[in-house]
Amino acid sequence: MYKKLLILVLLVISLSAQLKSAERGFAIIVDKDTYTACRAEIENYRSVLEREGLSAVVVAQVWSNPMQVKDVLQRLYLDKGLEGALFLGEIPIPMLRDAQHFTSAFKMDQELFPFKSSSVPSDRYYDDFDLKFNYLGKDSVNSLFHYYSLRGDSPQKISCDIYSGRIKPTKSGEQGYNQIRGYFKKLLKERAKDNYLDVIISYTGDGSFSNSITAWKEEGHTLREQFPNSFKDKNSVKFLLFNMYPYMKDIVSEELRREEMDLMLFHEHGMPYRQYLTGIPLSKGVSEYSESARALFRTALAKESDSAKREQMKTKWMSQYKIDSTWFEGFLDPKQLVKDSLDDAKMGILLEDIPNIKPNARVVLFDACYNADFREESSIAAEYIFSEGKTVVSIGNSVNVLQDKSACDLMGMLGLGFSVGEWMQNVNILESHIIGDPTFRFKSAKTKSIDFKSKDSQYWLSVLKLEKEADLQGLALHKLFALDYPNLDELLLDTYNSSQLYTVRLQCFHLLQFYNNGKFEELIKSSVYDPYEFIRRKSTFAMGRVGKDEYIPHIAKVYLNDYLDERVQFNAAFGFDLMDMDKLENEVKAQLDLNTTFYDKRVVWADFKDRFDSRRRIAQMADDVTNRDKSTKARLASVKMLRNNTYHNKVDDLLIVLKDPKDDVKVRIALAEALGWFNLSHRRGEIVAACKEASQNREIDPKLLDELTKTIARLEVYMR
Repeated sequence: MYKKLLILVLLVISLSAQLKSAERGFAIIVDKDTYTACRAEIENYRSVLEREGLSAVVVAQVWSNPMQVKDVLQRLYLDKGLEGALFLGEIPIPMLRDAQHFTSAFKMDQELFPFKSSSVPSDRYYDDFDLKFNYLGKDSVNSLFHYYSLRGDSPQKISCDIYSGRIKPTKSGEQGYNQIRGYFKKLLKERAKDNYLDVIISYTGDGSFSNSITAWKEEGHTLREQFPNSFKDKNSVKFLLFNMYPYMKDIVSEELRREEMDLMLFHEHGMPYRQYLTGIPLSKGVSEYSESARALFRTALAKESDSAKREQMKTKWMSQYKIDSTWFEGFLDPKQLVKDSLDDAKMGILLEDIPNIKPNARVVLFDACYNADFREESSIAAEYIFSEGKTVVSIGNSVNVLQDKSACDLMGMLGLGFSVGEWMQNVNILESHIIGDPTFRFKSAKTKSIDFKSKDSQYWLSVLKLEKEADLQGLALHKLFALDYPNLDELLLDTYNSSQLYTVRLQCFHLLQFYNNGKFEELIKSSVYDPYEFIRRKSTFAMGRVGKDEYIPHIAKVYLNDYLDERVQFNAAFGFDLMDMDKLENEVKAQLDLNTTFYDKRVVWADFKDRFDSRRRIAQMADDVTNRDKSTKARLASVKMLRNNTYHNKVDDLLIVLKDPKDDVKVRIALAEALGWFNLSHRRGEIVAACKEASQNREIDPKLLDELTKTIARLEVYMR
């Protein structure tokens, strides 16, 4: 025991000595027991980092809470040039609350659901030193979980100071230590190779991007811009789609096993325990359709243990689908259940499949929900790196994510020799995480010519002008944005209008929306017709979020003409009730009357009216916010709608409620939070002014003041 304590003390005392005055520090944060059990492998890893130019230090101790970890990281960052960290073993997990605007889609009700499920496990707590949180306590069951609430006086934008990765074994005790030992052994073998990133597979699963072919086809164009040296032959880059074969599992598994595989991209739906690759295959006849339906019924009935509820389900289905009881036969037959289970397993990759697959793709990106949820004992992303294959890094999300998210922004940096951590540091959201070694990089001489840490605007302007690689230009724009380069808005607009590169124009689009001078609002009038489907998709969405009636002709045009772009048309319909609905209805009618391509305009109009009237009914539900005759529960339910539906024409009435000290304080607190989602609204300046006015009340509720402060900061992020 004395020797162990002495080792730990010496490690901490020598921390500064090991880092010396290096400009590139790296910290291996490990729990005491893991370090003791895996010391040789960890020290071998540290030595490799030293040889590659990172001054690495191991900090091993019993970690009681995340603040201990963050204090060490912050000290190393300020004193020793820390650029990244690895969290190894049983390292405290920050469970973040009141920060859902940092996520892409997560909006679980924090009042209704338990802390564990309604919090976001996120290492952004460690990566961004400027964020401020209130500590809420430790989980009563899992001692690794520590709950934090984002404070109102915190910055309301993620800006990572360092990058990080996490390695958490999926087994306990000695088995878990063996996983870590095995991981470092294969990692060091891969790091010893001169491996260029030139073999890529992209897989798009059932339900991703609404199964839009126009959305799927664009990745061939963007990956060619990002990895131009990878397109050598038919096997160097492949694009696989869920419906290329009835069950794609075996095909995907074989691709993962390829010895030369470098990068695997999964655009799919997911859970911690499953990748959803395909749905029920398209049937070739009535009998196959019938059997597929019967299987769905059997599966649903088998999951319900209450016999009375099962009978209710049967009765409902027989009435709804005009079928008889024979459609449910066999739902408790063990042989039938096994067959149904095997058929279901063919549609996805499960945790237990991964050890048999032994994936060799060195880096795997899971553009999916929950595949990297490190709250769980095991997850898809973790099993990939602990398999016997050559996968050393997986990138995934700890909660659900937005379908319309560009997960591959700046990813071409990997092909240019930047580390996974350096890439992800620029594009992190609250739920995205590196599982594995964040310093892993592919071979390339390009990084030697790029000063990644430069804080000289003129340097990054020269990179933008002189470098031909798309994602180096994109990186330069992000660096200029972080440095608050004056007149960047003009540069972004000029670059968007002059660049032939889809991925560069996309970064211009992303960054310009943070400016409040009308340039972004003007840009989307043209970008809604961009050749790149994703830019069209996001531009259509942005028109609704900005909410100016001058966009009505564009929304109508997109809706009527872009029906083959499922996600674009979906976003157009989603914005119906964010405009003046009477004007929009008239505009669609006028454009439809002039249209000469539709075979049956009555069908088109009927379809439009169905969607339009549905959105009108949704909009009417939001009127309950200002109706004091409604219960608090009903008003709060309506307030929550405003997070997804930014009704600009209701802002005047909403601000009356917000500023009225006599109104229900629970409603006002919730409303203050909801108004923070009006980040692109042309009325965000009015909202900020009203929040500032309301916050001046000396008798204001502290929770309301905190939420008002937070919303002011959230909206001002988009008011450069």
